[in-house]
Amino acid sequence: MREVARAPSVHNVQPARWRFGADGGVSLFRALDRALPVADPGRHDVAMSLGAAFEGMAIALSRMGLRLGAPVAEHDASADGCAPEVRARITYGGELDPLAPYVGQRRSHRGRFAPARPEDRATLTALAAEDAHVVITTDEIRAIAPLHDAATWTFESRAAYHAELWSWLRLSRSDPRYGRDGLNAECLALSPLERNAARLLLRPASFALLSRLGVARKLITESPQVRSASAVVLFTPRATDAPFEVGRRFYRLWLTITAAGMCAVPMSASADDPGVRGILAACHGVPADRRLTNVLRVGRAPARGVAESPRLPVGELLV
Repeated sequence: MREVARAPSVHNVQPARWRFGADGGVSLFRALDRALPVADPGRHDVAMSLGAAFEGMAIALSRMGLRLGAPVAEHDASADGCAPEVRARITYGGELDPLAPYVGQRRSHRGRFAPARPEDRATLTALAAEDAHVVITTDEIRAIAPLHDAATWTFESRAAYHAELWSWLRLSRSDPRYGRDGLNAECLALSPLERNAARLLLRPASFALLSRLGVARKLITESPQVRSASAVVLFTPRATDAPFEVGRRFYRLWLTITAAGMCAVPMSASADDPGVRGILAACHGVPADRRLTNVLRVGRAPARGVAESPRLPVGELLV
């Protein structure tokens, strides 16, 4: 369960809950209090997060020579504070998933990347797949940076959106949730000075005032981090794929990036904003039958390393 919990989730809300049956069945539930009603009203991102968790379960079981069967919609199971999502059966005969060794190494690096190495270009080019378009030219990456800032501001300029994001930020070690969930200061790659400034300036009331003064947008720019990337990966699954299945593939893509010796961080706003999504899809030839679902900036981890994001205790993930 500790390994399964390492699967990524939107804002690190960790919505997956599990129940194991004596007959080899396993049920996946969605925690009702782990939602983003403003940023994700249709629960698309939460569904992707649940799909990633399911894929994480399949990978973890493969270490034990077990196989997780195909997910089937679950309607009858119940658990306090949860909604049933899918069920599957665990059987013997599973082979070790080749991505299993990289689950514990996967990191989300939100700071600037280390300089690329000479061999990185070939490594990054090899990441290209039917649903992963790799952008590696410096000019193209630089062109994406202001687009991403514009998309981010589209959402952050909405007071309700910013307040919801604030509720998942963990900027002080005294916060009892600091090591449990959300986005803490280490994972945001904030220096002590930056985290103290963020605690003051990103507070919703302060941010609203700074927005009216026209300076808030500069506080949330990620252009320097984007420009430091060795590549930007456009994740483009089939438009007809269900979010749950998209989440499974997204996790595997991220683990593939990890296996290549790289770190990544989602630039979700660039895919969520219709205008920026359309520009990126047109500029990079995304086929009509595919949808730009997420964007990842990719690069080498800095010499100091990258913090591991917090996770809930295993006991809270079992129902």
